[in-house]
Amino acid sequence: MTPINVMCAADRNYGSYAGIVMQSAMSVTRDAKIHFHLLSDGVHSSDIVKCRTIAREHGNDFSSYEISSKLTNLPKALRMANHLSRAAYSRLLFADLLPTSVHRIIYLDCDVVCRRDLTELWELGAGVDVLGAVRDPWLDPDTKLKSSLGLSPDQIYFNSGVLLINVDAWRAENTEARLCDFVSSRPDIKHADQDTLNAVLSARLTEVPEKWNMMIDHPRREDEGHLRDHAAILHYVGGFKPWHLGYHLTNPLKGKPYAAEKRLSPWRSKFPDFQWRRVTRKFRSLVRT
Repeated sequence: MTPINVMCAADRNYGSYAGIVMQSAMSVTRDAKIHFHLLSDGVHSSDIVKCRTIAREHGNDFSSYEISSKLTNLPKALRMANHLSRAAYSRLLFADLLPTSVHRIIYLDCDVVCRRDLTELWELGAGVDVLGAVRDPWLDPDTKLKSSLGLSPDQIYFNSGVLLINVDAWRAENTEARLCDFVSSRPDIKHADQDTLNAVLSARLTEVPEKWNMMIDHPRREDEGHLRDHAAILHYVGGFKPWHLGYHLTNPLKGKPYAAEKRLSPWRSKFPDFQWRRVTRKFRSLVRT
């Protein structure tokens, strides 16, 4: 039986969070085998070992691919955007790393938690032309953003945190080169790799039901509780994450699913992140002013 291929990307600070995503996927997908693929930008060897161990313990497979050299070739201005590290661009650069036996794959950001069996999402991937994704409820109405990316108002602007990728079509259409060309020509883009994917691939998008990428802090506030309860994948968008110090005090209900998966994982004792990088950037901005 062909395994469900799932891909994450992480740098040295996010290896544990990618592992917790893996843990959540295995918690809910028990009747199908998963092959996890980690795009690593210097992930600590200890986190790689833990990821491989928990996959094996659940009867699944794990492969890691070092992608640092590819990311180093990106324009310097794009290696950090907002709260994103350069590893966010990894999802653009995977094509020649994955085995040729991988024909389609589910990409998951490191800030998601799987709440339903991934088999249904995997089966949706069989009907995807090139890329499948969920419409971004925050940014899809932004016609100015769409125009800046060469999209018409009626084209969908999607969120790139959960992607169904037709790897065969991606390779055949030289998608990686097209994405890199856009990145190189547009250092001014606001939403980094997500804008890049939308600019190049929105016209080839297969829209996926919202439950597969339900964003915490949804713009439809009156529906948020219902959407969260019925979500198949929860996505902790924004710079304040459930692994940050204080998140579970200010967002106890929203943070509960993440906390539950962390407790099941080898990273259960990992201390909350004090957001040193955010504090450092804030201090530097104050000094400059």
